[in-house]
Amino acid sequence: MDLRSPDRETKLNALEKLKQLLLVKQGDTSYLEPLTGMLSADDLEVRKSASWCVGKLAQNKVMGAYPLDLLINLLKDDEPEVKENAVWALGELPGMKIGLDSSIEPINQLLLDVSAEIRGMAAWALGRIAERMGIGRSTSIPLLRKLMEDPSKYVQKSAEWALARIMNLSSVGSGNIKT
Repeated sequence: MDLRSPDRETKLNALEKLKQLLLVKQGDTSYLEPLTGMLSADDLEVRKSASWCVGKLAQNKVMGAYPLDLLINLLKDDEPEVKENAVWALGELPGMKIGLDSSIEPINQLLLDVSAEIRGMAAWALGRIAERMGIGRSTSIPLLRKLMEDPSKYVQKSAEWALARIMNLSSVGSGNIKT
């Protein structure tokens, strides 16, 4: 599998093979470096596949040097699927105690996205960061409360779940809710 190939078709085929491996929880940290380079590719299909693979590596709890800053930058990508994959990855990383407080405000911005899938995934990611990393931001609370009236049931449930985790931070007196 040649993830570093300059040939588009070879690279896309390698990404497809990697996706299949990751679905059965195979894969290791050696894939992170070539995937990191692909996250800023001009080629949309490469960026979509690479961002999904990074999220899946995180979900599979593969330890490594994740490109947190690149993932945060992808939250502004023009392609909704790339944004959704990036926020999913940022929500999976806290399962390994990897995450950045600086990712919360960019994720908050996605709570206002036109896509229900992105709003719901952003809410879920905020809940995971609160639950697994013990950090949250008070700026998330009014946005999540508003989403509890979202037309999408998925968004409503994700917001409710996230809000409960963020509010739990203040009720246990952890002091990890920042303004």
